[in-house]
Amino acid sequence: MPRFSDIHNTLTLDHRFESDILDERARSAGWEVLRPGESIRLDDETPSIVISGVTWSKPDLEVLDELATRDTSDTRVWFFNPDYVFPDERILPGAPRMVQIPALAEYVGKRLISVLQGGSVNGGIIDRIRSRFPVVAG
Repeated sequence: MPRFSDIHNTLTLDHRFESDILDERARSAGWEVLRPGESIRLDDETPSIVISGVTWSKPDLEVLDELATRDTSDTRVWFFNPDYVFPDERILPGAPRMVQIPALAEYVGKRLISVLQGGSVNGGIIDRIRSRFPVVAG
């Protein structure tokens, strides 16, 4: 699977091209890609995470690379690019306003259990991904 961080090396002035690649890689990883106006759909039992990423932030792309190497098969993963999808209540229900990238929100059923923002390379979101999801056996 191509790495998300490879996108950073191909940046153009119009990030729409790279954003389309970002969305396609997220879909290839098995994640639900959110488009403008869409909402996440939580149910009563399924664990879910919502994660953001932008094309112009190498640390964001490295977080997505880390998540893509993990076994998330028991968790529904929702991805959004905050350059195009506003992180309101439809995207991050119950979470405080998003002020840093990337953001990761975890839900058990419909209950928000944690929100992390920023700290993408060392600590924070990377550590949470590593502790929450095992590496995919390969």
